Amino acid sequence: MIDSQVRKVLFYIEEHEGVMPQLLAGVFDVSDRTIRTYVKKLNGQLEPAAHIHKARGGGYSLVVTDRDAFDRLVQASSEGGIRALPSTPGGRVSYLLSDLLCRTGWITLDDLSEILFVSRNAISGDLKQVEEQLGRFDLSLERRPHYGIRVRGSEMSRRLCLANNTLDSLMDVHADVDANRASLDAIARCVDEVIAEEGFQINSAAYQNLMVHIAIAVRRIREGCYVPMDAEHLEHLRSSREFAVAGRIASGIGEAFSIDLPQEEVAYIAIHLAGKQSLYVGPDDEDKGLVISDEVWNVVSEMLELVWDSYHFDLRSDLELRMNLARHIVPLTVRLKYRMHIDNPLLADIKERFTLAYSMALDSSTILAEKYGNRLSDDEVGYIALAFALALERQKGEAPRKNILVVCASGQGSAKLLEYRYRQEFGSLVDRVVTCDASHVDSVDMTGIDYVFTTVPLRCSLLVPVRQVSFFLDDEDMKDLRDLLSDVGLSGSLAPFFAPELFVTDLDVSDKREVIEGLCERVAECRKVPSDFCELVLRREELAQTSFGNQVAMPHPVQAVSDGTFVCVGLLRHAIEWNGQAVRAVFLVSVSKAKNKKLESFYRSMAKLLTNKEAIQKLVGNQEWGTLVELLNTFGM
Repeated sequence: MIDSQVRKVLFYIEEHEGVMPQLLAGVFDVSDRTIRTYVKKLNGQLEPAAHIHKARGGGYSLVVTDRDAFDRLVQASSEGGIRALPSTPGGRVSYLLSDLLCRTGWITLDDLSEILFVSRNAISGDLKQVEEQLGRFDLSLERRPHYGIRVRGSEMSRRLCLANNTLDSLMDVHADVDANRASLDAIARCVDEVIAEEGFQINSAAYQNLMVHIAIAVRRIREGCYVPMDAEHLEHLRSSREFAVAGRIASGIGEAFSIDLPQEEVAYIAIHLAGKQSLYVGPDDEDKGLVISDEVWNVVSEMLELVWDSYHFDLRSDLELRMNLARHIVPLTVRLKYRMHIDNPLLADIKERFTLAYSMALDSSTILAEKYGNRLSDDEVGYIALAFALALERQKGEAPRKNILVVCASGQGSAKLLEYRYRQEFGSLVDRVVTCDASHVDSVDMTGIDYVFTTVPLRCSLLVPVRQVSFFLDDEDMKDLRDLLSDVGLSGSLAPFFAPELFVTDLDVSDKREVIEGLCERVAECRKVPSDFCELVLRREELAQTSFGNQVAMPHPVQAVSDGTFVCVGLLRHAIEWNGQAVRAVFLVSVSKAKNKKLESFYRSMAKLLTNKEAIQKLVGNQEWGTLVELLNTFGM
């Protein structure tokens, strides 16, 4: 059967007799060599009905010797929605992954090279990425001289890897697209009918994935490939509610596709049902058979304990959070055990809007990875972050009281009058009120000060938000200051967490460990931290990634160890590789041991700064303290 890309070349030659090879290459954006490969492929498939002729020093022409046979051949290739061969390295990797997973026998690199019309070297390069993806599912490429390559691993792993590849991976490279769509529709009808009658809850984001898993199962069963399962495991699954639901679905699938599904295949469907339940039940819903074991409850406790150690946010007594996490972890353990993938369409928004919650989820997910032997994907971390985000919203309550510095023109008497006025007007919103005159501002200890209110312009620059107000507060001043002190519309101030002595530039380093050790050494010189501070940061780095793109990494200790929250900034001379990301700006964060509700606004403001492409480019391009101060004032308020 003629591939669609090659068929297009055939039609072009038929319509443009004598077309030169160079022109063909330009039309299809390929090399002359590829065009010659296409023509060779066509001549092998068209014989004896037709062939492509090239005149000496001239172009290509189509010579048809049997018109009826030629028309039948072209018609056969046109029917069934032929899938075009990939034209990019990424497309070839996906194609090769699907092709090799569905093969039971050997195939040589030369054969793959001929199928995809690329060089053997290109195939070898693509296979390195194929092997990386196979490894995530305990699969590997087996090589044998004179035989070629094939995938080695269990049938379960093959199916999971196929489903994780893409939706298109369930379709054979020469399959009928319409037929596959009809198959998915038939599967959906079987599943919808059963889960509706059984009242079985399933996450809508996971529904399409479930269809793909079952479609792959149908295809593999037709090819004689079944999922093996030991008797003990099968017997354990038989007692679950999911197995009963899966049995009804399997019965419908068997009837719709005229196949027999043994008990092992029913168990396979049950596993996927168990791994794709809803994240949370609604207020009017029941848990309907969802059993939260002591093991899961203890895992949740460990996760919340880690959040307390790392961030000093005490969520340990939040029963709703515990229940939401436990409900989610029950099906999550199934997905982790069998390496099942689930998409999270809200992931980008979660990372941007709930940065602190996502960071908590990322850290606490290491407990799950250690317990169940599989690292969580970003999609899974995102779902856990939603639970933390809900808990943080509930914790907000009353805004913490602020410490302020009030500056007047001169005189202790007027300063005391101002202090009395601010306490009278904003007593419930302020804690400590410090006063001074304008000439002594630069000598005031700014530790713990949230805002500076001044009745006169200040000549010095402060790393704390400054607001100029009238001596006798008018109505507009009163409203603005009340909103400011109560955090209405406030993102949080970043400046108090940074200092010139913790700003390091032009670092000439080769890897992330060298950066971390250098910044930790600077921190030890300027701040009171434990002797194992660097080890705590490196240990956290081993547990989960701290590079989030945009040339930025944000390492931090595995637990809160400093008296106050601070950030040590390291700007690199050249980008280095950091967990697969290129990094030039490193923000080493140490969170205060004290319980601090200001941390949420701190992380929210940090997220705005660190994800802003123009801001980070400006900082690494102009590595000056003044540049950072400017950005902190922009993104901190």
